[in-house]
Amino acid sequence: MILRSACVAALFALGGVLLRNGGSDRHALSCYLALLLGACCLAAFGAFVLGAPWQFAFVAIKLGTFGLLLPIFFTVGHRMIPFFSASIVGAGYRVFRPAWSLPLLWALLLVHQGLELSHAYAWLWLADAPLSAFFLVHWLAWQPWKCLRPGLLAALYLAFAWLPLAFALFAAQSLILYFSGDFILGRAPVHALTVGFFGSMLVAMVTRVTQGHSARPLQMGAIPWLTFGLLQLVALTRIYAEVAHNTPMWLVVAAFGWLVAFLPWVLRSAWIFLTPRIDGKPG
Repeated sequence: MILRSACVAALFALGGVLLRNGGSDRHALSCYLALLLGACCLAAFGAFVLGAPWQFAFVAIKLGTFGLLLPIFFTVGHRMIPFFSASIVGAGYRVFRPAWSLPLLWALLLVHQGLELSHAYAWLWLADAPLSAFFLVHWLAWQPWKCLRPGLLAALYLAFAWLPLAFALFAAQSLILYFSGDFILGRAPVHALTVGFFGSMLVAMVTRVTQGHSARPLQMGAIPWLTFGLLQLVALTRIYAEVAHNTPMWLVVAAFGWLVAFLPWVLRSAWIFLTPRIDGKPG
């Protein structure tokens, strides 16, 4: 109840800011829509906890993934990845941030969400194949070959590469189901999205922000690279677990690997957040 109340209060506050701004910031609008769907997730899961049918939990999980997290992660990336790239590469970099990106993303995600909530898994490829192409077009248009230095920038591109791959797996899963009736990839596409993309992008983006706002050099550093590299192995392990014969063992390995990967990064980040900026300025 307290969490839901805080969520509603935050939505009202943010909504007021958007209204005063005339709703002109499409990135802010996209994130706000995602947060509204996130509030619906909380309400649905709260209803499930209080005794509503299991479908409420199912809706909360799906909306949380494709209505909250994915739109926010992509919207922030759409705004910041070209900005970071242009700041570092300079005059030779062409910023790609078309106005049609976010409306098209939302349209395709709504189709995906509608098909998934109606359990039409054999038809998900209608949304997921275009989504894979959509994310690949953006990744290529952001010119990753120009952004291999510094490591902080390269990590953003490596993390984003999981996104077209994840939806290619979703599309392949759906097409195989459509033609053969077999659901052979299990939850591998979901884990390419959640562990691969969400996990990797979290480390890359939060490290970038942490370094900058603590007045540290804009470098990836040994611990963030260790966590980032281990996460790639965890994602591959979790995907492999879906097709392996001894699935339970690989699930345990992946879960343990997730904890081992994040522990040093979390401890380092906490130390930075709890100590003054190294240049002595407030913040």
